[in-house]
Amino acid sequence: MFSYGSGLASTLFSFKIREGQFPFTLSNITEVMDIQSKLDSRHEFLPEDFVKNLMRMETLYGAKDFISTSQHSLLRPGAFYLTNVDSMYRRFYSRKNISSGDNFEKSKLANGTVP
Repeated sequence: MFSYGSGLASTLFSFKIREGQFPFTLSNITEVMDIQSKLDSRHEFLPEDFVKNLMRMETLYGAKDFISTSQHSLLRPGAFYLTNVDSMYRRFYSRKNISSGDNFEKSKLANGTVP
């Protein structure tokens, strides 16, 4: 098994899987979770772009009074993303629309609750 997080670090390990009973069969789990399409939908980035993003995140770590300028086009439908942090360090989120990709729902979240 190969596991990666940021794309620059990884882990290689092994384990043994025995076939279970329905619905816990490997084929059913793979189908229900739609694993292949998730793997196919991954995006590749150059290491230089990754480093630029890390540097931007470092400057915003612990910051307040800012509006996020992150691009949302690569987020999956239904994903939550940070929109801004106010002067009291409250974090505000929006959710990418589930039905139409790049449109966003009108509801906003503040610290996990609807303001």
